[in-house]
Amino acid sequence: MRYARCSRRSDETSRHASMHALLNCIIKEVAIPHDSLAHRWPAHREGLPEPLPGTPLLIEWSASLALFVMVDRRSVIGSHFYLSEVYLREAGATGWCIPGMAELIASLLAHCRWHDGALNRELCEQVLHSQDVMTTIVAHAADRPRLDPLADYRRSEQGLWFGHPNHPTPKARQWPSHLRQDRPAYAPEFGATTPLHQFSFPVAGLCVQANRLSAPDVLPQVADQRHAEGGDRVVLSMHPVQADLFRRDARVAEMIESGIIGDLGQSGWQAAPTASMRTWYLEGHPWFLKGSLNVRITNCVRKNAWYELESTLIIDRIMHRLAQQQDAALQALCVAQEPATVHWTPTAGSDDDRRWFREQTGMILRENFCERFSPERCLLSATLFARDAQLAPMALAFIDGEASEDGGEPLPPEGRVRQWFQAYLSTLVAPVLGLFFRHGIVMEPHLQNCVLIHEAGMPRRMLLRDFEGVKLTHDKGVDWLAGESLPPRVRESMTYHREQGWNRIAYCLLVNHVAEAILALSWQRPDLGEALWQDTLGELCRVRRTLGPQAPELDALLAGGELPCKTNFKLRLMAKADRQAEYVALPNPWYATQAVNREVAYG
Repeated sequence: MRYARCSRRSDETSRHASMHALLNCIIKEVAIPHDSLAHRWPAHREGLPEPLPGTPLLIEWSASLALFVMVDRRSVIGSHFYLSEVYLREAGATGWCIPGMAELIASLLAHCRWHDGALNRELCEQVLHSQDVMTTIVAHAADRPRLDPLADYRRSEQGLWFGHPNHPTPKARQWPSHLRQDRPAYAPEFGATTPLHQFSFPVAGLCVQANRLSAPDVLPQVADQRHAEGGDRVVLSMHPVQADLFRRDARVAEMIESGIIGDLGQSGWQAAPTASMRTWYLEGHPWFLKGSLNVRITNCVRKNAWYELESTLIIDRIMHRLAQQQDAALQALCVAQEPATVHWTPTAGSDDDRRWFREQTGMILRENFCERFSPERCLLSATLFARDAQLAPMALAFIDGEASEDGGEPLPPEGRVRQWFQAYLSTLVAPVLGLFFRHGIVMEPHLQNCVLIHEAGMPRRMLLRDFEGVKLTHDKGVDWLAGESLPPRVRESMTYHREQGWNRIAYCLLVNHVAEAILALSWQRPDLGEALWQDTLGELCRVRRTLGPQAPELDALLAGGELPCKTNFKLRLMAKADRQAEYVALPNPWYATQAVNREVAYG
């Protein structure tokens, strides 16, 4: 079976991608939980073209506003491809119309009936900004038709054209207005490397904290110390945008003027920005450099909070101790170490000032796992299951390993896809659930935190990364903190109630990660998606047998319980911080669900 590629202009592609991301949120966070979704045609079809291929999907947003679109399958968790334009109809209108993005968001806000506070009137601007960024990215990618984001690790980090597929503003970046460019060197999607900005500081005020490393080991890894201007000074690296913001602060400007801080400009190593924007990849360097970036990217300002700098080292120690235990249930566990942090603060000044400097200059060393596995074997999972510049899934060609010369591309045999996916699941599910149920450790296995290690395209291991998001459950995980002396704020930042931990894991693993993988792998073959969900159920059952007696949340899920889904859209709609995210319930993807006037089958 072969499929033909669509040919779209970059602005058309970005409009579709942005609209689909918004719809994914609306369906999962609002329409399914509020039972306002039906797979049927509307009573009035004026304005809808005939015929439309696929399955109808109708969303009753409110008593006075409805949305309609054709999809490729019925999915209880709202995971499908869109086959038509999105149509909008307000009460009293003569027929359905195709809205622009601004019109759609204005209508959603005007007819919103389920919020409990003031709505974010900047949401429309944020969504349109995200879409504009996508347009520029897609135009850049279209100029490079041979660009293959799945060729190696760096290209996978820099090939995530459309970002989080279940977020209303996946490419929103609130760069300072004076730094905005069409193709900024500090945005990963344009494939550039850029020299890091460097500052020199007095040794007095420097803090190096490390596990299994000494300060002399660490300092040469965070910056080029040949610029240190003497033995009583050190050099630290910084994101170029962060450096610009840092210099503009009056306290910093005064210290530069007086010579306390030396501004060395972009004199640092050539580095490639990764998908996270603030973590830098240096080819052949032992470490990724994860610095602060006081810019809102998608949801959050990406700075290294002081308590995260401390908790990272604690989690690194826990992971090191856990590896030494050799738990058979964690044989597949593979993590990227984060054994060192560095920051500088003035020796004098208020606690608030010192904390501010700590967060601005703080840097985390993360193991460069490409040195362990080779860049050609490492791929960011988010990009593996993402879309190319024409919105076709990239994973299918990666699995098949073939290219077509007749304008179409092959769909790999279903048996091959299932074999590949089963191998993929075996690298992912067991370590995540083993950490939670056996050790009370919550790692976030969302697509951007996972790196597939493969051999000739076949999954071999899954590397989990980012200790910032790791939490310890109150009932079991906090036992790992015995003997640790840490401030209350650090402890608070590291701990979850068990329910919070399960919600986070189940969402990241199954809704964010596995559902997107299945959707990509079953493109144009919805029935294959049902088989892949059954493969997932089989892997969960296999893992359950290895976990021991206590896994009540997994038992409930296997018995037909619901899945938690994070409310990314509601967060932006209410202008809340990411830590305030709530969860809604989605139906179980392995059980047929009967509802009034509709029937939906496997996800």
